[in-house]
Amino acid sequence: MDKTWFLVLCFLVGCQTSPSRTPRHRDVVLTTSVPDIRVPGSTQPTRLRVVNGCDQPLWIFWQSGYQGGTMPSPHQQLLSHQGDHIDYPIPDQGLAGTRFWPGYGCDSQGSNCRIGQSGGPADQGFTCPAWGCAPPIDSKFEGTFGCLPSVPVGSCLVNPSDPNHRPLPRTDGWDTSAVDGFTLPYRVRVMGTCGRGPQGNVIDCSTMSMSSCPTAENLSSNGQFPGLTAVDMRLMTPVDAGHQPAGCYADCARLTFNQWNGMSYTPGSAQAVAYCCPTPPMTPPQCSAGPVAQTGYTRLIHQQCPQVYAYAYDDGVGNWTCDAGTKYEVTFYCPR
Repeated sequence: MDKTWFLVLCFLVGCQTSPSRTPRHRDVVLTTSVPDIRVPGSTQPTRLRVVNGCDQPLWIFWQSGYQGGTMPSPHQQLLSHQGDHIDYPIPDQGLAGTRFWPGYGCDSQGSNCRIGQSGGPADQGFTCPAWGCAPPIDSKFEGTFGCLPSVPVGSCLVNPSDPNHRPLPRTDGWDTSAVDGFTLPYRVRVMGTCGRGPQGNVIDCSTMSMSSCPTAENLSSNGQFPGLTAVDMRLMTPVDAGHQPAGCYADCARLTFNQWNGMSYTPGSAQAVAYCCPTPPMTPPQCSAGPVAQTGYTRLIHQQCPQVYAYAYDDGVGNWTCDAGTKYEVTFYCPR
């Protein structure tokens, strides 16, 4: 498991770790301006539905965190046609540290994907292509589903990261972070009470475009490292896989994810510290006042996906808390 996903998982299930990748929360106005793919004549029966909004086949992958529970759904499942969907039977007692993401351009077994094959446990059927697994910059829905109010406390799933072995709360915690990057556009419809928001909230990242990914990003830390003044932020498949667009890196990920011949600086290195913002040594105000807040990638996310955060301590929406039992509809679209 990569460090970034571990830190996100820790936030969701409550483990004690550095807050270096945990953003602050801000209230925003959610948009509903872009039409989405609705499933005709279908009432969502479960807490999570994932929809194929693309006119090409998509594979949907999912994992749960360590001791985070499970559910009787394949970890890799094909949605062959636009409008096809999966209703995931989230257990009433809760499910911790989940992650759902799309695969595109895969073979008939959900392998050798051009986009989204970033790995997972072999005992759950995950494999890597011959050219290696992709860096984990996937567009994703991730969260911990809380224990329903109808379930007795003693039957709720124990929070796997709570040192006092307390049960999961009666709330969900979720996000659609772009802090590592993105692959496919997506849209999340929230059907229920989420914080102070009304029913029908929408997280709209359906216009995110790989074609807008910066190709000459200045990651030089204000000129300290001249060799990083014009960095291509596009993730391209290796030559053996056709050298095709496969995603867009976030700034920290571009410097620290070494899959597919990427860079291999550590988050705390002089080259990456201003973009990864580990705490310590960086404080939230220092991070937001630094160069990461002004990069082309950050501007791109704020424009095309303004409801999520683009870097650690970005003052975007970040993480959401909703009542357990809230229903979510996640639609992934074709890459743009």
